[in-house]
Amino acid sequence: MHKLIIAAAAIAALTGVAAVAAPGSSQGVRAAAEQAAITQDAAFIFGGHRHCWYTRGWNGPGWYWCGYSHRHGHGWGGAEGWNGWRHR
Repeated sequence: MHKLIIAAAAIAALTGVAAVAAPGSSQGVRAAAEQAAITQDAAFIFGGHRHCWYTRGWNGPGWYWCGYSHRHGHGWGGAEGWNGWRHR
């Protein structure tokens, strides 16, 4: 819980979001997280495009722009390990 409060405070400071969290209470942390959108899924972004892992893309398994796995010739990023990225 302590690490979560520190992380929320750091993000709030960076984004200008005010957050007050009482010890043992997560209301302030939750409010800051919602305002700063820190609860969204982490995205793999490169070159201004979000990349998603597809096992059956047009160029085989790999990283493609999200939604482009079957748009032949477009959105290919690279295979496993590209940019040091791993899929689960």
